[in-house]
Amino acid sequence: MGLFYFIILIFWATTTSLWPTTVKQFSLKSLTENAVTVAWVHCDTTIPTLINDELYTNYEFTVIETIKGLHTPKLRLSLPGGNFQGQHFQIVGMPIFSPGTFELLFLTHATPKRSAWPIGLYQGAARIIRDNNGVDHVFFRQKPHLTKAFISSKLTVMSQNKNYNGTRLSSGLTHIRSLL
Repeated sequence: MGLFYFIILIFWATTTSLWPTTVKQFSLKSLTENAVTVAWVHCDTTIPTLINDELYTNYEFTVIETIKGLHTPKLRLSLPGGNFQGQHFQIVGMPIFSPGTFELLFLTHATPKRSAWPIGLYQGAARIIRDNNGVDHVFFRQKPHLTKAFISSKLTVMSQNKNYNGTRLSSGLTHIRSLL
């Protein structure tokens, strides 16, 4: 029995050392205040590319509504990670977007050499899912997990769930506007 506890201790000690760097936790108020842009968007395309031999994914979004910042009809983000020619690279905590999904984004300032990023990585990107009655709900991403398969399965289960527990998008947007 002592060997069992020793193995658990070794497992616990090594897995915690493999966790990613801690990302500052943001409240909805601090996300809203720190974001240069807050927008409800639709993900149109994802295009993986190599930039200086590093894998990035270029995302293009159609902006449905700009809650904060300058309105543009399209948003383009270039975030590290993705799948390209059989290679997969992912930064734990970096949100992954899929064509056809709706998102609520809280973005940093873009520079000429770098696109905007979601504030607090996964915290600055909330999935919007429409229920069977046509009502949109906002689901903020939880702390990141180490495998993409787990994230994909959670989103699939969430999108198939008939009893949505996310905040109504209309209520969420009203609350965000009150924070501005």
